[in-house]
Amino acid sequence: MYTAKQIVVLLPIFLLTQVYAYPIQNHQLPSDAVYLLSFKTKADKDNNLHYNLNEHFDYCQWQGVKCVHGRVVRFALQSLTLRGTFQPDTLSRLDHLRILILRNNSLTGPLPDLSAFKNLKTLFLDRNFFSGFFPPSILFLHQLINLDLAHNNFTGSLPVEINRLDRLVSLRLESNRFTGSIPPLNQTTLTIFNVSDNNLTGPVPLTLTLKKFKFSSFKSNPNLCGDVVNKPCSSPFFNSGGDGGGAASPAPVLQNARSEGEDNNLAQTPHKHRSKIGVVLGILIAFLILIAAILSIFALIKRRGLRIESNKTSQSSLVSETSTDSPENYTNPISAAKEAEKFSIPPPRQQAEVVVKSGGDLRFCSGEAEVYTMEQLMRGSAELLGRGTLGTTYKAVMDNRLIVCVKRLDATKAEGTSGEAFESHLEGVGVLRHPNLVPVRAYFQAKQERLIIYDYQPNGSLFNLIHGKYFIIDS
Repeated sequence: MYTAKQIVVLLPIFLLTQVYAYPIQNHQLPSDAVYLLSFKTKADKDNNLHYNLNEHFDYCQWQGVKCVHGRVVRFALQSLTLRGTFQPDTLSRLDHLRILILRNNSLTGPLPDLSAFKNLKTLFLDRNFFSGFFPPSILFLHQLINLDLAHNNFTGSLPVEINRLDRLVSLRLESNRFTGSIPPLNQTTLTIFNVSDNNLTGPVPLTLTLKKFKFSSFKSNPNLCGDVVNKPCSSPFFNSGGDGGGAASPAPVLQNARSEGEDNNLAQTPHKHRSKIGVVLGILIAFLILIAAILSIFALIKRRGLRIESNKTSQSSLVSETSTDSPENYTNPISAAKEAEKFSIPPPRQQAEVVVKSGGDLRFCSGEAEVYTMEQLMRGSAELLGRGTLGTTYKAVMDNRLIVCVKRLDATKAEGTSGEAFESHLEGVGVLRHPNLVPVRAYFQAKQERLIIYDYQPNGSLFNLIHGKYFIIDS
């Protein structure tokens, strides 16, 4: 039996134990205090936090807590050797929280759903033992400015939807076990970035945001490549094996070229939407080919007319000035020259309609300077832009900083077209110049491989400009 004095001493301890054991059931406490106590019961196994519940207690005065109008807006517990887990329905219920700092502790396990932090601006969880994939709920914190998940045990790929956090100033993800490629980050506000000491692979995207960071932001990722890390990437157009004839035989190596949706479980394009894109792109390509063919015929006719007129002028001494032939039977050289100037068609040549130059394995269209070779193109870093009805399109950045687009035609779609027909068609299209046409600069064919090289358009495709990009978020 306890004496009265012992009961008086033990009663507050008993009540305190009951509150810690069943914090959610204590409806007399303010809700924010309940959530703080619930977090402590699982994250503070060594009882390093001394939160008092006497009759005059004020949870806004507890260690690490700051309130505004009775609501917790800042919770900072750094370097307190906290040991435990971050349980759901604890701190994540503090919907007025703006700053959460739990850095340099010993917390373990995955992070709970943090999407209720609608006002959170700073999230520092570095130097713990958190694990699991990149927390998808963070992608819904659109007010976030500072995010630090460094020095933990996170795994998996980095979602491309990090771009949705368009207010980020600081993003630190170093010293984890992330894999896959680096998303093409485009936040103009980003000034601090670090993904070093992970297992990231592939080329570093050449976005304006990522190009401004130094090598130290990417170090200790052995399989990263590209201009940013001063390491050349293998070409996505060809394998290194030869065809036995001396020149390297092109073969597809698209194993490491993956679309953004394949790298990320959060963004999935529905099959119906992909089908619509394919139909629209097919119609657009067919329309462009038709226009190119019409312009080619028109150019050939005009050239022939100019040549006839030139021959007639050179033989003017043999033609009577009083000829009875109607002037409509001749092509007006002035109007033909103006029409040729309008479409920027090169002046007619006497021996050939189109002259191609040999540049390694490449054939350059008439009038084009040989500013690069096939070897330079193969060494350049490449980024997958998209797959269409006729083939796959890449953005290629060569060592001399020249950027071109390379369309690799699908062999199964082009198998009915002979090499002579392909070359003849490219020779006709290669001379066309017009403000609404993307100029073809060079082309290549060997065995079953065909490449078309043309200018890179940085503003994207017509379809994306009209319709934008769609994502479905897996909740």
